Amino acid sequence: MPAPSIADLIGPQLPPEHRELRAIAVSTLFGAFAREGTSGALGNDTDSALLLALREWADCVLVGAGTVRREGYKAPRGAVAVVSRSLDFDTTSDFFSGTPPLIIAAREALSDPALAPARARLRAAGAQLVDAASGSARDVVAALHARGLNRIVCEGGPSLYSALLAADAIDVFHLTVDPSVGPLDGTHLPALGGAEGDGGLRRFTLEAVARTDDSMLFCRYRRSRG
Repeated sequence: MPAPSIADLIGPQLPPEHRELRAIAVSTLFGAFAREGTSGALGNDTDSALLLALREWADCVLVGAGTVRREGYKAPRGAVAVVSRSLDFDTTSDFFSGTPPLIIAAREALSDPALAPARARLRAAGAQLVDAASGSARDVVAALHARGLNRIVCEGGPSLYSALLAADAIDVFHLTVDPSVGPLDGTHLPALGGAEGDGGLRRFTLEAVARTDDSMLFCRYRRSRG
């Protein structure tokens, strides 16, 4: 079976001026996001190509600070926004040698005297500190929109996915199902959902599904509204 085209996996695209937030994740059959601490052992070449294509589609990649550290993110070529509470980064890492990242934090973190040294290190490394008001998922997305970043792709991790889902902020979810089990690291998709927003059930409609010869399943879900 020929591999599905990346264009088909991405699916319909709104004009660039329209706001759309997509999320991409890979999980095992039992919902684990990672194996041995990272997602690198999951997925296949098509999954990697889809990730890169969505980065090309997006005005900005949105990711949590823990995921940047855990996955060993390299120097970004495009805009990357990292959500952080502690502002604790290794500014000597390769991540800070490319396009200066946007570090998105609650206003409280950007004014806390105890975090002044961390803010100074980030600015010295070229990072831009972005005020996300309360730091909620809605405020994070609003801060990106205010900068004209309309197309956003979120790459995790679980806590950021959870906040965005609870805030009803994800329009399209790309989920790759890796047909494998164990050993698992305890990070599971069923834990997603919850604290922010009205706490209601979030439903998505399966818009497209494809598979590769190794039985990797590629699902594209669109938010069911109304």
